[in-house]
Amino acid sequence: MKKTIFLVYCLLLGFLAFSQESPVPNGERSYFGISVGSSIPLKDFKSTDGNNPTTGFAKSGKKYDFFWGKDLKNHDWGITGLLRLHDNPIDESALISVAKTAYPSYEYNISAKDWKLYTLMVGAYYRIPVSKKMTIMPKAMIGLAYIYSPEINVVGENNLANIATSITETSHTITPSYLFSIGLKSNLTKRIALISNFDFLGAFPTFNDVKTAYGNGTSITRTKSPSFLTFNYGIGFGYKF
Repeated sequence: MKKTIFLVYCLLLGFLAFSQESPVPNGERSYFGISVGSSIPLKDFKSTDGNNPTTGFAKSGKKYDFFWGKDLKNHDWGITGLLRLHDNPIDESALISVAKTAYPSYEYNISAKDWKLYTLMVGAYYRIPVSKKMTIMPKAMIGLAYIYSPEINVVGENNLANIATSITETSHTITPSYLFSIGLKSNLTKRIALISNFDFLGAFPTFNDVKTAYGNGTSITRTKSPSFLTFNYGIGFGYKF
């Protein structure tokens, strides 16, 4: 998967470097902006299968973008950068269901922090004008993501007696990330544009030595390699200069 993404990205940059046609009269413009939106987990990241080591138990959350773009001279292409923050809560009710499968006589209280991702990316976009004020912008990006695996606290009770507790500590790692996007830029004024986007973002985290401590004084460490994949959409504003 990583090799495929890298190949697609190289082909995209190669096309960008050697394309010499389709001049854009209003090119050579830069813009920066911000947007907010939703982050929807996909595949293993949203899975609640307790037997799957790549399960993320993630729920839909929020994402925040800070972005920059630059139209290239005499091209329909441009270069872009992105700083994104993701926040996806843990499905605590699904964790309780998994725990009760193993010990059905227990009642559980579970609290968990959120998955958090901070990613810095660079890439390229292609501009497809559909009117004087509206442009469709497919985009491909690659970069690094700093991901926090959430802390999870579990308390098991039987006849109101606290008989089982565990704490899975938070962990963090830096990993490659990628993004494929379709955006829409609508010029509101000479300087201000309304920008919306739909995209897929993926990453490949591996968390080493994740410690789970139990109430009886024992603990275990393990390696976790969840599959991080989200579908995201957002809307914001860009300032052209």
